[in-house]
Amino acid sequence: MSYELIKKYDNQHTHIKFEGCFQGQLVVWDTHFHTLINYNSQQKITNKVSKQFINIEPSDTNIFKLTIGLKIPEITEPSIQKMIIMVKQYKNLAFGHHEYG
Repeated sequence: MSYELIKKYDNQHTHIKFEGCFQGQLVVWDTHFHTLINYNSQQKITNKVSKQFINIEPSDTNIFKLTIGLKIPEITEPSIQKMIIMVKQYKNLAFGHHEYG
């Protein structure tokens, strides 16, 4: 599974790009991948139990902004690969913020 590493901020937040399909077209996912603890800290979310999420923002091009927060202790090469597989295999991706888990 190939991707382009844009920036590894630390073991809690990584910015990557990878190709995939969205609503029947080939797209590039411009992805900020966070541990949930990191995302909550950055967004100053302190008073609620947050769920894992995927957020897809609309785009005028074939490059879509994707933000993902998962309940994992750190971002590693295997967790990046698993996240990419998850996005590529999920059939009902839609615009917006989607929580699960």
